[in-house]
Amino acid sequence: MNPVFKNAKIRAALAVFGGVILLLAAFQAGIHVGYRKAGFAYQWGENYHRVFGGPGDGFMREARGRGPDFMAAHGIFGTILKVDGDEIVIAGQDGVERTVVVDAATEIRGGRERFAAAALVADERVVVIGEPDGSGRLLAKFMRVFPKDEPLPSPRQKFRR
Repeated sequence: MNPVFKNAKIRAALAVFGGVILLLAAFQAGIHVGYRKAGFAYQWGENYHRVFGGPGDGFMREARGRGPDFMAAHGIFGTILKVDGDEIVIAGQDGVERTVVVDAATEIRGGRERFAAAALVADERVVVIGEPDGSGRLLAKFMRVFPKDEPLPSPRQKFRR
């Protein structure tokens, strides 16, 4: 046996350290399980009215006197109002203007063709998918330009498989 492990104080310290590691691992597992259970319960509660035949917008939606609960944080579709360098202002179909930031990693397509951000102009209709930043802008990952004669997809449109 290694002489380091013969010392009772070192063995006790290692046992305490190992116990603390096991407790931290058990605590982390509990957090993970609790997070998953809470997420499931939240989603189940949010979908209760749909599962059990309630109204499509939920109970008492009209009585609350408000519109949708949250703005779509990860995407927008609408018409380009202004292009200013790497920032694009888009008027969404919900009437809200959003600032979209494009960079070299942003993929911009129209049909099967790729575009550079410099080719974007006002009055073009686009769909943008990205990620929100801390200042309320949308960092674009993918952008699709639609022809003016083609209708934009509706946010409530149901897709059939």
